[in-house]
Amino acid sequence: MTTQTLTPTPMVADGGGLDVTALLAAPTGTVLQFNNTGQQVLAVSAGASAETVTVDIGALVEGETVSNFSSVTLVSGHLSLFGPFHTIDDQSGSTTMQVTLSTTTSITVALLQTVGVY
Repeated sequence: MTTQTLTPTPMVADGGGLDVTALLAAPTGTVLQFNNTGQQVLAVSAGASAETVTVDIGALVEGETVSNFSSVTLVSGHLSLFGPFHTIDDQSGSTTMQVTLSTTTSITVALLQTVGVY
């Protein structure tokens, strides 16, 4: 499995809009990692059926690993959003979030970051 580090694109506050489709790109690795501040949302669009996304739980409870959430099977032609993510989901001892894709074929991703409004 190859790993790709993603950098988030900030969302636009108020009425500016954000073209998420234009941000979607084919991943270079099946394991996606990014810094988790609790504001990140992963957008995933599947071009074929039976592609899956698994949010990897990196937390340890009393020194023991925790089972990942169940894999989500994507629907071809649909856009799915994952997140924001709790910091307890980060890889142990870090602020790194990890998500695993079943393939890099016929799938596109974009990492978005929510912005505060005052």
